[in-house]
Amino acid sequence: MKKIKLGLAIGLLLGISGIFHSNQIVNAAASSDSETVINERWGKPTFVMGAALTGDQKAQTMDILGIKDIDSVNVEVATGDDLVKYLGYGSGQDSVMFSSVVVSRENQGEGITVDIVTPENITLITADQYKNPLVTAGVTDATIKVGSVVKVTGESALTGVYKAFAANGEAVDLERAQLAQEELDTTTAVADSIVKNASENNQSEDLSDADKEKANETYKTQLNQTLVDIKKELAELKEKQGELATKEDVEKIVNDALAKNNLGDYISKEDIQKLVSLAEKYQETDGVLDKKSLEQLDKISDGFKDTVNDLTDQLGKFGDTLKGTLEENQGFFANLWQSVKDFFSGLFN
Repeated sequence: MKKIKLGLAIGLLLGISGIFHSNQIVNAAASSDSETVINERWGKPTFVMGAALTGDQKAQTMDILGIKDIDSVNVEVATGDDLVKYLGYGSGQDSVMFSSVVVSRENQGEGITVDIVTPENITLITADQYKNPLVTAGVTDATIKVGSVVKVTGESALTGVYKAFAANGEAVDLERAQLAQEELDTTTAVADSIVKNASENNQSEDLSDADKEKANETYKTQLNQTLVDIKKELAELKEKQGELATKEDVEKIVNDALAKNNLGDYISKEDIQKLVSLAEKYQETDGVLDKKSLEQLDKISDGFKDTVNDLTDQLGKFGDTLKGTLEENQGFFANLWQSVKDFFSGLFN
C-alpha cells in the first residue's frame, strides 16, 4: 500500500512538474511572439505605399502606419496604372497616388477591420464606408490600416488593398473591384445627400455641433447597414425563387431596407434609383452575393449596428427618433390591428 501511495505521489509530482515546464515553454513562446505575429497564410503584413510619395514622405507614412522596421513587412507600390486597372478610371499618373495601407491577413471568420490612422487627411471616406465595397470586391478576413501624409479623398486606398491581396497570391476579380468602386462613389454621394436633407429637416432641433456630427455619422452608418440589408435580401430572394429578382422586387427591397434603417424621409427618388441600379448590378455580378460574401457582411453588420446604437444613445431623446426599424414599425401596426380587432370583438360580446 505504501509503495502504491509513494508511486502516486511521485507521479503527481512529475505531472505538476510537467505542467509548470509546459507553461514555461508556452509563456516563453508567447513572449517571443508578442512583438510580431506572422500569419502563415501570407507571412508578414503587406505595406502598399502610394507611388507619389517622396523619400521623406515614405518615412513619415511608415511612422504613422506603425512600421518600425521595413523588414517587418512586405512592400509594394500602388501606381497610377494600378488605379486604372482596379477602379476602372483615372489618369494613370503616379503623381496622384498618396494613400497608403498596411494589410494583415486574419484567420477565417474574423471579418474586415478598417482603421484610418490619419482621419484628418482622408477627407471623403470614413472607415466604415470602405467595408461594403471591400466585401463587394471579394476581400475577406483582413485588418487594414489606411494613412496619408497629405490631404486626399482616399479612393486609392482600395487600390492598395487589392494590390496587397494580389501580391500574396489572392487576385481580386476586376469586375467585382470596379463594381466596388462604383458602390463607393454612389453611396458616398448618397450619404452626403441624406446628411444634407436630414440636417434641413432637423433644423428645429437644438443640437450642438458635436451632436450634429454624431447625427451625421449615424445617417452614414445607417446607409452602410442599408447596403448590407439589400445584399442579404437579394441573396435570400434568389435562393427562394431560383432566379434573379425583378426590377419591382429590387425596388421593394431597396425601399424596405431604407425604411428599416429610418432613412426613407431623407432620401430623394433620384438617390433611390441610384441604389436600385447598384442593387441590380450586385445580383448580376458573380460572387457578390455568395456565401462567403454574406458571412463577411454579417461581420461588418455587427459593427454598424453597434455604432448606431452607441451614437443614438449619446444623442438622448433625439437619438431615439433615429433608431426606428421596419421590424419595429411592423410590430406597432400588428399591435394596432390586434387592438382594433379586440375592440370590435368586445362590441359583439
